[in-house]
Formats: sequence, structure tokens, C-alpha cells
Amino acid sequence: MPTVVIQPGATVFVTGVNGLIGSHVVDQLLKRRYNVRGAVRDVEKNKWLAEFFDEKYEAVKFDLVEVPDMTVEGCYDDVLEGIDGFIHVASPLGGFSEPDSAISIGISGALNALKASAKTASVKRFVYTSSSLAATLPKPNVKFSIDTNSYNEEAVEIVKKEPTKKGLFIYAAMKTETEKAMWKWMKETNPHFVLNTILPNANFGRVLIPAHQGFPSTIDWARAAWTGENLDMYTQVIAPQWFISPVDTALLHISALIHGDVGSERLFGFVEPWNFNQMLGVFRKLYPQGNFPADVEDQGVDRMNVPNGRAEEVLGWVKGAGWDGLEDSLAKMSEEWALE
Repeated sequence: MPTVVIQPGATVFVTGVNGLIGSHVVDQLLKRRYNVRGAVRDVEKNKWLAEFFDEKYEAVKFDLVEVPDMTVEGCYDDVLEGIDGFIHVASPLGGFSEPDSAISIGISGALNALKASAKTASVKRFVYTSSSLAATLPKPNVKFSIDTNSYNEEAVEIVKKEPTKKGLFIYAAMKTETEKAMWKWMKETNPHFVLNTILPNANFGRVLIPAHQGFPSTIDWARAAWTGENLDMYTQVIAPQWFISPVDTALLHISALIHGDVGSERLFGFVEPWNFNQMLGVFRKLYPQGNFPADVEDQGVDRMNVPNGRAEEVLGWVKGAGWDGLEDSLAKMSEEWALE
């Protein structure tokens, strides 16, 4: 059995706790009797989060702390005392029109977290939320393989040659360069803690607090398929790719954090391929009386080979065998939508 090096009762620091993945990380940590100190940009605006977790979990502690700008050096200096692990989920999202600025912001935010952890003697482990896009862009209908050493140099080159490229190209380049900078810093600095990174693909599953979180992140892609609104736009820019549930993403983070057997690894959260037509087919099967959009022409399929075996093994240490499947995850995600 793998060795648990951060035991229940320890305190874990998590950034971006008001988002889709961050909130599930908190939920699964508290469920497993870890205390959580969660960072948001504005505590007052996110009190609903503390109210939700305080009501759900009485035996463990959830505290919100304010980190207004994670790119400011020293931003974590006053909030890490006594933590055993750091899970860095927060990432600058959207609004970037200039790739160099986006990449610089991503790198500075991540390195600030590493540097603060290096100054905190109690930190044993650090887990960073990377992205599938840090390894590759989707390539519909193309057979190819990636491995644990794959980085998305293609996206980096694209935004260099075409700096007006926006959206996922800039995000992909930012995640690629940020993760590379983190591993470089770890190699050069050799701190007292271990770094692991998680590379999840599109997350579909239940939103914990929809009244406040709405349709966060990739959930909005599925919402477009559900309603038809913005579906044409999304099918133009979102290629067929792979999926993972936010619960499995959260559990991958936790397993990589608490188990000493995972050391300096990149874990690929790729469960199964999907495209919008497949998603629409699941919705029609689950809700035969529903009025869903017609299938999209020329969708294509993802034919990539991915190194997801190690991630499934590590997930099993906290969950048991098997990933959450696409149909089950879409069902859980859409339960409340069906009541509208």
C-alpha cells in the first residue's frame, strides 16, 4: 500500500477555492477529515463558500483567507503558517489579449506560491493544477501519442508568431510555460518539499454551489449543448478532446498530495474522449422528452493516445478502482438543469 505522509487532521492550503475544481478539492479534503485554509481574492464576496462548508462539515475546519493578487511577491507570507500541503488551483483566466503578459502573470503567480512554500518549514508537498493544454492541443481525427515529457511547444510557437491569437491558445501557452518554469525552479532550488502536477482535460460533473458558481469553466460548454445557446460558437473553437469529472480531478490532487509514493510526477487526468454530438446523445438518452439541438456537422473525434495509467493508479489509492464515466458525470451535472 502507498505511504500516507500527510495524515487526516493536517491543514492544507488551497487556492482558487471558489472555482469549479478548487471547490471540489476542498469538499473532498474536508470529507477525508483534512482541515482546509482556502484562498480567494475577496473574502467578503465569497462568504457563501464558508457558510456552505461550515454547514456540511462540522468536525473539520475550513477558513477563508484573502490573497488579492497572487502575482505580488510575498502575497502568501502571512497565510501559510502551519500548513502541511499546498494545492495551487487558481490561475489567471480570460481577458488576455497579449500572450507575453499572460505567460508572465502565470509564471509569477506559480513561482510566488513555490517560494512562499520554501519559506514555510511545515510544507511537505505541493500540487499544481496544470492542464491538458500544457501537453498538447487537441487534433481531431489525427492519431498521435503524448507522454509524460510532452509539452505544448506548438501553442507557444503559435502565439509567438501570431500574437493576436486569443483564448485557448494563450491559455495553453501560459500553462505550458508556467509548468516548465515550476519544474525548472524546483530543479535549481531543490526545496524541502515535493512538487507534483495534475493535467486534467475538460471537466464535466456536478457543480457544488450552482447558485453562486453558475456554469463555471468547462461546465459552460456542456450548458451550451443543453440549451443551444452559444453552441455554434463553442463548436467552432472547442475541438473534440477528452474529459474527466471534477471529483476525479480533485481526488487526483489529493492523492498526489498525501502519498509519498508520488514524487515529482505529472499525472494526466484523461478519462475518455468526447465531442458535442456524443454529449447531445447522452442528454437525449437521459431526457428523452427534452428539446436538444441537432447534431453538429463535421465534429470529428479525438484519436490521441494518452499516458493516463499512472493517474488511474494514483486515483485508486483514495477512491478505489475506476474513473467516473462521461454519461454518469453528465447525469449528475444536469440533474438540476432538468428541473428548470
